[in-house]
Amino acid sequence: MTHRNGSAGATAAAGRAAFVSPETRSFQIPGPFPLELGGALPGVTVGYRTWGTLDADGGNAVVVCHALTGSADADLWWTQMFGPGRALDPGRDFIVCSNILGSCYGTTGPTSIDPATGAPWHGAFPAITIRDMVRVQRALIDGLGVRRVRMAVGGSLGGMQVLEWALLYPELVESVVFVASTARHSAWCIGLSEAQRQAIYADPRWKDGRYDADHPPVAGLGAARMMAMLSYRSQPSFEERFGRRPQTEDLFAVESYLRYQGKQLVDRFDPATYVTLTRAMDTHDVSRGRGDFEEVLRGVRQPTLVVSIDSDVLYWPWEQREVAMLVPGARLAVMDSPHGHDAFLIDVDRLNEMVADFRGRPVAAAAAAPAAPGEQAFAERGLSLLVLGKGKVGRELLEQIRVQRTELERDYDVLLRVVGVADTRATVLDPRGLDLARWEEALSAAPATGPVDPHSAPALLDRLAALPRPVLVDLTAADGMEDVYEQAFRRGIDVIASNKRPLAVAPRRLEALRAARRQHHRHWHYDTAVGASLPVIGTLRRLVRTGDRVQRVEGSLSGTLGYLCTELARGTPLSLAARWAMGLGYCEADPRDDLSGVDSARKALILARELGATLALEDVEVEPFVPPALLAPGTPDALIAALRGHDEAMAAQVERLRREGKVLRYVARVAVGEGGRVEARVGPEAVALDHPLARLVGVEAHVAFTTARHAERPLVVQGAGVGGANTAGGVIAEIFRITSGRGAR
Repeated sequence: MTHRNGSAGATAAAGRAAFVSPETRSFQIPGPFPLELGGALPGVTVGYRTWGTLDADGGNAVVVCHALTGSADADLWWTQMFGPGRALDPGRDFIVCSNILGSCYGTTGPTSIDPATGAPWHGAFPAITIRDMVRVQRALIDGLGVRRVRMAVGGSLGGMQVLEWALLYPELVESVVFVASTARHSAWCIGLSEAQRQAIYADPRWKDGRYDADHPPVAGLGAARMMAMLSYRSQPSFEERFGRRPQTEDLFAVESYLRYQGKQLVDRFDPATYVTLTRAMDTHDVSRGRGDFEEVLRGVRQPTLVVSIDSDVLYWPWEQREVAMLVPGARLAVMDSPHGHDAFLIDVDRLNEMVADFRGRPVAAAAAAPAAPGEQAFAERGLSLLVLGKGKVGRELLEQIRVQRTELERDYDVLLRVVGVADTRATVLDPRGLDLARWEEALSAAPATGPVDPHSAPALLDRLAALPRPVLVDLTAADGMEDVYEQAFRRGIDVIASNKRPLAVAPRRLEALRAARRQHHRHWHYDTAVGASLPVIGTLRRLVRTGDRVQRVEGSLSGTLGYLCTELARGTPLSLAARWAMGLGYCEADPRDDLSGVDSARKALILARELGATLALEDVEVEPFVPPALLAPGTPDALIAALRGHDEAMAAQVERLRREGKVLRYVARVAVGEGGRVEARVGPEAVALDHPLARLVGVEAHVAFTTARHAERPLVVQGAGVGGANTAGGVIAEIFRITSGRGAR
């Protein structure tokens, strides 16, 4: 049995294999691995994550079991359960969460390669059971050196696994927490699962499970998810939230919401995996092969906490009461919630209190909640945003939130509250939320305190950390923010940033920052640092994490320099084009960063580091767009005056290229050479008119990914690479990532 870092290679190699987080490690169980219903797998790869340190005697482990479409990233979907004084405390516990057998987040399942055919298993994956899943988890923790499991905890499908842990390994498991689940799948649940599977089967792309990985039956999977959502929530919650309100002239709001939920799953899951796991759930019956149902449950000897949700219509409260009555000494705790089955993923603070109390741990103090209407919902599902930077991106972000906030809450479960805004002069922070129609007045009236920097940040971050689900949004181009981010992580604050500078610090400093993020289980999203709202970083990550071999990344990364090249080709003098770019907000805070190539170099460095390179900024070969002598420090007017002296030379260069049938472009290239060595270069190039880069107009960015799978026709991402509205939209997309609870259910 072996361990390795990174995503699980062939497991995620098939076309639409789900996202595997970079923290996921993999563990190999040699084959054959026998299955309960017959047959065997030729070995199993397990994707897993751990938090905390295993005691010398191997006795402080906690096993977390995820739900149907979940992943091993428990700190992302049960964030409020993690931390000092919480139910899952990495300072005291060695916490293990693994992706279950049959799933697609790093563990062997239908998207894995069948060695007999060299193709993904898909619908041919053998039938598995909950007991098979738990046996795989047992092999993993044995390999990790675990000798005692202090607690096994899980909700929904995770709760089924928890019961099997108690029954299969009574000598190993000390206590169990069974949340919103059942001891045997009812006819009601089997029927719901079959209806969802039939939606997948009815998709013409299903092809009896032998579908094309590049064209999977996503319509069927989306419809299955829509059906499932009706059992995950409650009828009163839908009536209160949607009623009969129309979204558009021919679409009810509830229809729009369900379609959105279907698309969200399609983007991260696999149809055959859904079929395999729901069938495994249908096999669940703790008495199968063990005798009388009641006697089997009476045989559970571990201290047991049973958590029920009063509005659950998937696993009804009577099913948890039955378990609590039959398991000797079991404690029943009931969550009063309007959210239905999903309450175990929404009302997490309440669940944390229940589990911490069961473990005899003082519950971590929570911030006092204001009494205003809606505060309970916000405390459960909201984000408290502190926005640094009020330039074009900051203004656009605040306006987009103001305009969309009601719709985001109503249709997508995204509750946003901008609690603070800061610029270089002052900061305004109101825990109740700023009036986004008058935030500029509030900021102007605030006393001058200077910019948020490593020295001023601690007091501000302490105030932010006391609010529900705090998020720091850095839209500045300030140096030193890596220290602010680290302070934020240590206080339990997530970070969303378009600031490239913290990503371009020395390699060891960046790794320390990432380690702090991991240690404190925080989000740090920075996709807008390269390409505004374009999915440049996300595309590169997916290529790497699905086992593709990236050979080259090249293109125009600077919308600013793309705009200048377009204007130069139209005959506009360089100095005038630069003045226009500054006026339109296309430039960095210091336009010299664009003209020197440093901004493009930072972007190239970020992409190189996503490929695993340990390059420093000085390792990127940089040729400036204009002679360095023109870029002496000074005012914007001084810069324009210096560029004016270069207008004729630049115009002559552009004209010469025109006569040769070429155009000027500023190109970034990141290449992977022999032995995996990564090199990066940025600089001006003469591009033939038939080249894709020659067809770019204005601020368009173009990035081509040449990989082993995309060798003949590179994968291309293209669109506006700069602009306040685009970048702000990208930031909102990253806010969605924090609120989505990816991999939760």
